[in-house]
Amino acid sequence: MLADQNSKNIDYDIIIIGSGPAGITLSLQLQNKNLKIALVETGERYYSENSQKYYKGKVKGEFPRRLDEARLSMFGGTTGHWGGSCRTLDKHDFLEWPIKKKDLDIYREQATKIIKIKNSFKDESINKNLNIIEYQQSESYFPDDYYPKVINSKNIHLFLQTTMVEMNGENFFTSSIKCYSRINKNFFYLNSKIFVLATGGIENSRILLLEEKRNKGLFSQNLPIGKYWFEHPFKILGQAIVDHERLKKNLNSSFDPWVNLFNAGDNSETYSFAPTYDLINKEKISNSCCWLVTHERSYKNWKNVAKNLFCLTPNISKKLLKKFGKHLLCGATIYSTWEHEPEISNKIVLSDEKDEFENNKAMLIYKKSKLVRKTARVMFEKIGELLIEKDLGRLIGEDFLYENDIDYNSEAGWHHMGGTRMGNNEKYSVVDSNLKIHGSKNLYVIGSSVFPTGGHANPTLSILQLTLRLERHLSKKFTT
Repeated sequence: MLADQNSKNIDYDIIIIGSGPAGITLSLQLQNKNLKIALVETGERYYSENSQKYYKGKVKGEFPRRLDEARLSMFGGTTGHWGGSCRTLDKHDFLEWPIKKKDLDIYREQATKIIKIKNSFKDESINKNLNIIEYQQSESYFPDDYYPKVINSKNIHLFLQTTMVEMNGENFFTSSIKCYSRINKNFFYLNSKIFVLATGGIENSRILLLEEKRNKGLFSQNLPIGKYWFEHPFKILGQAIVDHERLKKNLNSSFDPWVNLFNAGDNSETYSFAPTYDLINKEKISNSCCWLVTHERSYKNWKNVAKNLFCLTPNISKKLLKKFGKHLLCGATIYSTWEHEPEISNKIVLSDEKDEFENNKAMLIYKKSKLVRKTARVMFEKIGELLIEKDLGRLIGEDFLYENDIDYNSEAGWHHMGGTRMGNNEKYSVVDSNLKIHGSKNLYVIGSSVFPTGGHANPTLSILQLTLRLERHLSKKFTT
């Protein structure tokens, strides 16, 4: 139900701050335990410029977007501009996590139902270097799909346009939060037994940095809050001419097809490549995904691509040349998203700018590593070798792959991970394996900010799996 914001002090079993996919899912799961839950959201029902101002901040370095562009302050959070692509993390993505892939896999069926996709994420080996992998595409839209369920719940009180100003507590026990209602223009307090921060991959760090500065009695000091922040770089790696018929014959699988990926047209086809763990180890690269996307025949730059291919790949086969003359070849583009390794220098800090409550705004410091370029280059080359070996086509890469002095922009900026990473050692992590902040008795964090590493997959499905795992942990506290 929508909360009555005229109340001055209200007691809850659990308070969840943030109504993104984690906050919404956690509240809806916990309502079944007959618990009294507050879901606090600084934004409005839908996007508004007034709400969005709370997400303004500074960027220093190579992050490609403004902070108020890269995230949304509204019910449903940043899923308001989520593209819907879904895949689970790989087994080797968990090497730096305090939990294993199997610890999240038990929640996969439930999580896929929440976002209305098949529980199918297969992969098939192509050779010792490459796998072809399967994605699912969600049509779920959290702001509309789950708003009715939240406001029709008797156990969930939804506070919209409500900004959490500060936390209160002592002896490592959080007792209440001070809130400001933009609806009633008043301050009020909410009390609870358990608090969960679910405000996203930037705001979770900002809030904890603020609380660390003003209250030494909430959690352990000197935690690496805001540090080891990362995202998924995304960029076009190159162009190609490919033999469409031979691609289908050699790379066809039982996977659900992706069509019109990156607006390539309904007659396009997509082949999703990922490195094998052997290749990752051998070449010392990060995990990644490359999409070879065939085009419909509207080649704005086709003549130039073909010219460059013939000049730079003189060993192009006679078979391909003959087919080119008969117009049986397709254009293709290689897109890629890949993992950026966590680095302590990439971080969320507090800027000198303050909001209306005298709280410092966030500043993101971010620079791409050398491994980012290397990973992209190795994957592009391995795909090119595959096409040559099987006579499927030829690639031409972007200049930045081979010329290290060329600056290049990543076109990413939507997947915010790290900053409150999960782990057992307080020197390198902020929350434990149950997502409770080190030293705290009752303050938890959920979202991709707790990821120690991120693989290449969109984080949304993994966020939901972690949320369901947290719900099970919190439920035990009220039944034992």
